[in-house]
Amino acid sequence: MQTTFPSGEINFKNLPDLATLGQTLFQHVPIGAAVVRLSDGQIILRNPAFRHIVDDNVVTISDLIGSSCINPKQQEILRAQIEEARNRANKEETSELPELVLDLKGADGRVRIVQHYALMFHKLGIAINIFRDISDIKRKYRALQKDAFTDELTGVGNRRGLMERWSEEIEDDPAQKIGFLMIDLDQFKPINDTYGHAIGDTVLRILAGRLRKNVRKSDYVVRLGGDEFGILLPDIDCRAMLDTISNKLLTVLSRPVVTNTLKLTLSGSIGGGLYPDDGQDLPTIMVHADHSMYNTKKSVPLRKHNGLSTAQANDLGTKPK
Repeated sequence: MQTTFPSGEINFKNLPDLATLGQTLFQHVPIGAAVVRLSDGQIILRNPAFRHIVDDNVVTISDLIGSSCINPKQQEILRAQIEEARNRANKEETSELPELVLDLKGADGRVRIVQHYALMFHKLGIAINIFRDISDIKRKYRALQKDAFTDELTGVGNRRGLMERWSEEIEDDPAQKIGFLMIDLDQFKPINDTYGHAIGDTVLRILAGRLRKNVRKSDYVVRLGGDEFGILLPDIDCRAMLDTISNKLLTVLSRPVVTNTLKLTLSGSIGGGLYPDDGQDLPTIMVHADHSMYNTKKSVPLRKHNGLSTAQANDLGTKPK
């Protein structure tokens, strides 16, 4: 007599043996999986989904980190995770590597955004690595982020973007030193009052572009409002480096801005803050940088050449309003 099972229950007797089931899942699951030998880091087993993400020429986990992963910071974090897990081998049978988003370049040259997770089985001498391709989800999210976190006028970040970027940096590496620069354009208001907001907006766009071009790609330039800008500088060495960047940016800001028939000479005041030396959170660091900036303003005589005189305007064929 045939036994019937209620809906939703599984007849385990009809299932294939675990080895066959595991092999079937490994081959057909749409998530990349790779088995790594702990003794030498060799990738000893990979499924088709993993081959879609990582080049077959990548034969060790070290190769994957060094050649497939294109983000140096991600490389550093993953190496640290692996080392930390190895150090726990005498204390636990299984070590878990936390989820980490990696930018991996495949054999087709395409960079995929992948979520990585791994379990190390120390007694068995293997690690099972899972690679989930989240490229489409992440790119759509980043596109939405760009709109939400971008200053409409200048194209640099805004306050919301600054807070998000700060959170990401602290989550990625809470032990790093992070610098922040507060920048105020001296005597910008007379330009708006004399030549109109259209000229003032053009000046802001030009100076925002200069700031972005004269810092590292990893740094984050934001417009805080009006004529105030900020720059988040992750992973800097020391306060001296912050001072060096400030001096460089002061020179950049002092170069004349040419728009239409006007040649405008401005200057700026800059103050800095350093995490964790000057505070444990972004608002505290920003307050420190703001105080530093206004102390600088007090100590340096106001530049009388800010803005543009009537005589200079006439030389360029344009009179102030």
